[in-house]
Amino acid sequence: MYTTLKKKLLKRSCREVSRLISDMQERPLGRWDRLLLSTHLRICDNCVEFQKQVNFMSQAMGAWRNYSDD
Repeated sequence: MYTTLKKKLLKRSCREVSRLISDMQERPLGRWDRLLLSTHLRICDNCVEFQKQVNFMSQAMGAWRNYSDD
């Protein structure tokens, strides 16, 4: 059973993980998705960079929404 779980955790593609990162901006992730995401981020530098970019864009858009010409 441990081997099957390990394969499922490590088998996620960057495409699947990037979708989870994007989904995380709109809704809370479930326990299983959070586990998959954190496991993948420990071994994939590209997805870590993508997550940083998504977080930066989210913060920038939040600041833009609050911007006023007053």
